[in-house]
Amino acid sequence: MIHITKKTLIPLIPAYLLLLLAIPAILHAGKGKTFKAQPASRIVTLTAFTRPRVEMTLVSEESARCTHVYADRGDTIPASGLFAKLDPTFIKLDIIRLKADREKLQADVDYYSKEVGRYSKLVSKNTAAQSELDAYLRDLKRAKAQLRSVKTELSINREHLTRYTLRAPAGWKVIDRYIEPGEWVNKGEKVAELGNFNTLLVPFAFTVDELEKVRSLGDITLHLPDLDQDVKAGLERVSPDFDPETRKINVDLEISRGDFNFRGGIRAELDLEMPDSGGSVLVPESSLVKAYDDWFLVRPDGVRVKVLLLGTQQGNMRRVSSRAVKPGQEFLLKP
Repeated sequence: MIHITKKTLIPLIPAYLLLLLAIPAILHAGKGKTFKAQPASRIVTLTAFTRPRVEMTLVSEESARCTHVYADRGDTIPASGLFAKLDPTFIKLDIIRLKADREKLQADVDYYSKEVGRYSKLVSKNTAAQSELDAYLRDLKRAKAQLRSVKTELSINREHLTRYTLRAPAGWKVIDRYIEPGEWVNKGEKVAELGNFNTLLVPFAFTVDELEKVRSLGDITLHLPDLDQDVKAGLERVSPDFDPETRKINVDLEISRGDFNFRGGIRAELDLEMPDSGGSVLVPESSLVKAYDDWFLVRPDGVRVKVLLLGTQQGNMRRVSSRAVKPGQEFLLKP
């Protein structure tokens, strides 16, 4: 038989009181509203600079003295495509000589053709020797061969003459030029650098996850901080390989429209919302319980989980981190 005296009863009273106070809380655990932790995200800002859609080096195909240059650095090539001209004096003189040779040989061909026809009739009547006909046939063939050679050389020189006028794609801009009027230009020498600035490319280097995120975007928006405006861009080119130095994939975005002067070197920023690599999650502010200097989440069974409060995100949502908290786990909304 247990005897409870006054001395033994007094220490037991606080313990009984704590148990009685805890019973309602234990019975109520698991009956409150719950939520599922959401994976947190972070904004990754990538920066690149605009460049022309295509660049081209204009090279002289002839050797001659430069007489005119029609476009300087920064100018737009006109609709005619005219950029510069070289002195065509000698090639024109050569064409005149070939034309004279062509006329002379054409006269020989006409003469030998008539003689071949006349001697063919005489040989058929046995009034001329076959050897004389063969000689005229030989001269006719030789004259025709020489005439074909001269005509071919004349066509070549006429083609060379067109190349004494240096042309570039209309609408392109001159990035740099290397020749001046009066300067001698050698065949194969660079005369200008040109670029197609009608559309701009913005080269980025993406990870695989970043590239998939960009592909999933309906519209790609680039921010131009130097101009304080946003522009729409499209996915233009994706390299099938990766850069071994950065271990990323080279991708070109294209800007085809915008209310600004299209040029290279404009800074462009791309913001991507990516999953937090640290494994943090988003929870409602009401689900956090503070005890002393620590923060806790409460599971439906009443167990508290210590978390690290990282910051605010999306209104009343808070970003927290803990090894014991994973996306999709349930916690009390208002513990």
